[in-house]
Amino acid sequence: MKNESPVAWSLITRVSHWLIAIPVLLDFFIEGGDQSHKVIGYIALGVTCFRLAWGFVSKDEANFRSFPLDAKKAFEYAQNTFTNKKIHYSGHNPLASWTYILMWILVIALGITGFMMGTDQYWGVEWVEEVHETFSHVLMFLVALHFIGIIVDSVKFKRKTWLGMFTGRK
Repeated sequence: MKNESPVAWSLITRVSHWLIAIPVLLDFFIEGGDQSHKVIGYIALGVTCFRLAWGFVSKDEANFRSFPLDAKKAFEYAQNTFTNKKIHYSGHNPLASWTYILMWILVIALGITGFMMGTDQYWGVEWVEEVHETFSHVLMFLVALHFIGIIVDSVKFKRKTWLGMFTGRK
């Protein structure tokens, strides 16, 4: 657990967040065969790759060294959400850390399977399309969990975590 001090999310972290979030949400509602779906998907993929690289070199809480990835801490954090025990992390909490990593992996997997569907070898191959669609649904489930986490944090614990991706201050 870290101090109650505010975290400053860098402009690069905030911009990359939105350049992943907006295309991911848009692409979920655009027909898969459309050129715009492909372009938007590749934008999300490219920015996700950038964000992953940023996670290794950044000097702020966006650096992966600051992610609390301990499974026991994640379980405790989830448990405390139901017991009203407020635990503060200056950056990402354990559940958010795992959620973001899984979302980034899924965006990359969607980019790979989307690319595969456009190749001669995998054009019209049903299992590739099904895997792509499954990844998409799992990603949207994680996005929903992300929103639920923000709402719970805001309503139950009276924190303005959501404001961080706009102002840079959590």
